[in-house]
Amino acid sequence: MEAIWPDVKEIIKNQLPRPTFDLWLEPLRAESGPGGELVLSCPNPFALRWIQANYLKLIRQILETTFNRSLPVHLKLLTAPIRPPAVMPVNQPSLPMVSERPSRRGLNRAFTFDQFVVGASNRLAYQASQALARNDTFYNRILFLTSGPGLGKSHLSQAVGNFISKSAAGRQVLYTTAENFANEMVKALKSGTMSSFKERFRRDCDILLLEEVQFLSGKEKIQAEVCYTLDTLMGQNKRLVFTSCYLPGEIGHLSQELRSRLTGGLITPIGPPDFPTRVNILSTKAQNRGVQVSVRILEYLAEHVEEDVRRLESALDCLVARGTLLNEPFNLGLAREVLQDLKAVETRLNTPAIQKIVGDYYGVSLPELLGRSRQRRLVRARQMALYFCRIYTEKTMVELGRLFQRSHASVVHALQTLERDRKTQPRVAQELQLLEEKMAQAKVRPGSRPASTLRTDA
Repeated sequence: MEAIWPDVKEIIKNQLPRPTFDLWLEPLRAESGPGGELVLSCPNPFALRWIQANYLKLIRQILETTFNRSLPVHLKLLTAPIRPPAVMPVNQPSLPMVSERPSRRGLNRAFTFDQFVVGASNRLAYQASQALARNDTFYNRILFLTSGPGLGKSHLSQAVGNFISKSAAGRQVLYTTAENFANEMVKALKSGTMSSFKERFRRDCDILLLEEVQFLSGKEKIQAEVCYTLDTLMGQNKRLVFTSCYLPGEIGHLSQELRSRLTGGLITPIGPPDFPTRVNILSTKAQNRGVQVSVRILEYLAEHVEEDVRRLESALDCLVARGTLLNEPFNLGLAREVLQDLKAVETRLNTPAIQKIVGDYYGVSLPELLGRSRQRRLVRARQMALYFCRIYTEKTMVELGRLFQRSHASVVHALQTLERDRKTQPRVAQELQLLEEKMAQAKVRPGSRPASTLRTDA
């Protein structure tokens, strides 16, 4: 049976999506039982239960139709830990998940263009990333991807690297974060190995993927080394991909020289996914996990989880885990319990709803709220919207800046100004109180229509 199992797996691999196969079937280990039956060892109880419910019948059918074996197939828990296969990350979680986190320098193999769900908010970034990966002529072979957390900039950056690694043999793809670059440079300086450090980044690199460049803020010597490295690579027509949660002009304490190089190509912001895109993301993730979830449930999750793909994925994984472990069907009741655990369905407002309430109160449209006009009425409306988003959505200053198209410093200044004025100007305090009452009336409660009905594209 041990000799047959690789052939069985090969047949299954052709019938299932590759991420599904890698997640559930690849980790299984086969042996012959006392009666000659096939015994499959599973890495944990969750995997055993999932295989039994979803793939045991398929395995038996293949044995019977292809190999004329009608012997039973048994599942058991692996008594000793197994070494993960090469396609899986080294630090494998106790409950198998499709999403892999990249190693310190390695590319995440799951981050490919095929697995990226395209929508209105990310289409430009997706097309630009593909063009750079194919080495199509555009701009200076420099791409700067910017977005808030969990919106796909790392996915696209590493998709470029994975595409080139697979399609262009011999091309050296170097993926690192700005933090790792800085740490390695400091280590090289202390150990006297700067020549090797420079050679690796300048000579042994065909494509550089540098993530989270805002980490370079304030690090003058490291910024200078980055500039020298970029000059060398650009002089050799190498391809460069940068990512950051800030636009280059918003990163403080950045030298003019480095800022100029970061803006030398195409800057492509990625916005929060709209409702249809969120549904498509959930549908794709469910398919990759080999589970069937009704469109109604996917739409319910997409209504309540906004602006962050990671939270969408987490909601789906929690739904799958809860339904499997408790042996319950996927239904709206189960989805509601999951969202309550994730605090996605509770007495909180979302950003679009707050923008709508504040805009209606001051007679301000969304474009005006996000615009650059310094009229007193518009400035006050922005301050109020930022204030209530900070309270009700618990978003970081960086995320608020992205949603309101403002720099981090502008968000901080707006909130500080409002805090000062509410203490010194009774009218401001009164307006804030009236808006607080409107927010309380519009809060979302479990089972009710979410505040996303107030949504306008931001």
